[in-house]
Amino acid sequence: MNTGDDTQADPHDPTEDIGTQAAGPRAMAVVVEVNAKSATGAKGSTAGVSKLQPPTAAQALDHADLSRMRVFHLFGITAPLAAGLFALAIGGDRLAQIFFWIGVSVMSVANIGLVWLAAKPERWQPKPVGILWIVATFGVLPMLYYFGPFSAVVMVPILGIIFISLGRSRWISTSIIVICVVAHLALAVPMIVGWIPDVGVMASNGVALHQKIFAEVLIIAFQFSGFALGRWARSANTTAVAELQSAMQIIGDQQQVLAEAKDDDARVRHADEGRWSGQQMGHWKIGHVLGRGAMGDVYEAAGPDGRSIAIKMLNARTTASPNLVERFHREMEVAARLESPHIVQVIEISPPDAPVPFLAMERLYGTDLATRLRSEPRMPSDELGVMLDQVSRGLEVARIAGVVHRDMKPHNLFLHEGSTWKILDFGVAKLVGGEGTLTGDGVVGTPQYMAPEQASGGTVTHLADVYALGAIAYRCLTGRSPFKGKDLAELVYQVVHAPPVRPGVLGKVSRSVEDVLAVAMAKDPRRRFSSAVSFAQAFIAARRGKPITVDVPDDAWT
Repeated sequence: MNTGDDTQADPHDPTEDIGTQAAGPRAMAVVVEVNAKSATGAKGSTAGVSKLQPPTAAQALDHADLSRMRVFHLFGITAPLAAGLFALAIGGDRLAQIFFWIGVSVMSVANIGLVWLAAKPERWQPKPVGILWIVATFGVLPMLYYFGPFSAVVMVPILGIIFISLGRSRWISTSIIVICVVAHLALAVPMIVGWIPDVGVMASNGVALHQKIFAEVLIIAFQFSGFALGRWARSANTTAVAELQSAMQIIGDQQQVLAEAKDDDARVRHADEGRWSGQQMGHWKIGHVLGRGAMGDVYEAAGPDGRSIAIKMLNARTTASPNLVERFHREMEVAARLESPHIVQVIEISPPDAPVPFLAMERLYGTDLATRLRSEPRMPSDELGVMLDQVSRGLEVARIAGVVHRDMKPHNLFLHEGSTWKILDFGVAKLVGGEGTLTGDGVVGTPQYMAPEQASGGTVTHLADVYALGAIAYRCLTGRSPFKGKDLAELVYQVVHAPPVRPGVLGKVSRSVEDVLAVAMAKDPRRRFSSAVSFAQAFIAARRGKPITVDVPDDAWT
C-alpha cells in the first residue's frame, strides 16, 4: 500500500517473525521458564539479566574515581603512621612533635573512614566524604609545623589538592584548597616576620627574608596550580566521556539501522515474484507486488473506474494450509469491522468462490515507521506525539470493538500522505473474551514489542497494545529496541523479566517523559495506562512540560 518507489508497508521482519510464527503462547511460556531457570536459578532472580547491561561511560568514570581514591586513602593511612615512627628517630621540638603525632592520628582515622566509603559506590556521598577530607586536611597542618612550612612536606597537601580536585564534587575541592592556603599563610607569615620561631626539623632559620617570601609565593602558587590542574583534568575527562557516550550512541544507532537493513534485504530476497500480476480478481486488475506480510502478498490493483487500491492475497506458501486460510478469513472479518481514519480502510472482502482469498484495501502513499527509522534512527518528540495521538485513536476504536491488535510494531504503522498515521495488519488480532486468538496459537506477535503477559502465554487485553505502543515510542526516542537477545529464548526472557535501559541514557529524554514510558511499559499490566489514548495524552503533556501524576514502577529501568 505504498506509493512510487516505496516498499509496501505490510511485510514482516524475518527476525521478528521468530516470535510471530515459531511458537504459540504456551510454547513460549515454556521457553521463558526454562531460560529463567538456566540463567538465574530456580528462584528466577533477575540479577543475571541486569548484569547483561553494560555500564554507561559516566558510571565507568565514577568507578575509576573510586578505585583511585581507595588507593590514595590507603596511602593516607599507612604514610602518616610511618611518618610518626620516623619522628621518633629524628626528634625535634617536643611540643611540635606532640602536635605532629596528634595530626597523623587524625589523618589515619579520617582516611580509614574514606577507604570504607570508597568500598561501595552507594557510600561515596558528597557530605560524608567532604567532612572526612576536611578533617584529614586539618590533620596535615601539624606536619607543617613539625617539619617546617618551607620543607618538602608541603608536597603532601599539594598532592591531596590534586587528587580531590580530580573528583566530581567542586565544593569539596574548593574547601580543601581554601583550608590549605589559609592555613599555610597563617603559619608561614608569622615565621617570616619573626612573630613566632620556626622550630621545624627542617627549619628556615638563616634564610634571607626575601627568599622566604619568594618561597611562600611559590608554595601558594603550586597549591593553586594543583587545584587548577585537577579541575582541568576533571573537565577534560568529562568532555571525553560525553564524546565517548555520543560516539557509542551513534555506533548503536548505526548497528540498529544495519540490523534492520539486513532484515529488510532478507525480505526482499525472499519476496514472492508476483504470480497474480496481470490477472483479474473480482473487480480488480492485479498489478505489481507492493510487498508481503507474514502470509499474504500485497499487490497494486485497479478497478474499472481506474481507482487504485491495494489488494492482499494468500501467497503460494500458505494456500495449502487450512489454518492459515482460516486466519486470513478471520483477518478480513476483523479488519472490515473497524472503521477509523487511523486504521487502513477495507474496501472489499473476497467472495467464497474467489480463486484465492483476498482483501481489497485503500492504497496508501508514504512509508511505514520501520522504513523511516532505518534512515533516521530517532524521531523528534513533537512528531512522535502526533503519531501516538493518531495511532491511539485507531487502537481505541479496536478496544471498543473488543479487538486487541497483538502485533503493534514499526512495520505496522504507516504515515499516509505525510499527515495521517494508519495501523496495518490485524492478522494476529484477538477478540477479547473469545476463544484463543483469531489466528491460531501458532502466531503470538513480535518479541521486541510484545507485552510480558503475551510473551509468557498469559491473558492478553488492550493493555498489551498499550505496552507495544510504549515500546515503539521507546524505539523512536532512543534509537534502540527495548530488548535484544542472541536468540528467541533470551529475548523473550528479557521481555518478561528484565527492565530496559533508562531512555535518558540513550538519548535526550526528560524525566517526565521517562516516567510516562515507564508506566506504559510496566511489566504488570495493572500498572499501565488504562488505554492507548490515556498514554498518548500523558506523553504529550509530559513533552510540553505540563504537570502529570503517574505511578512509576520502582524497577522500571536499569
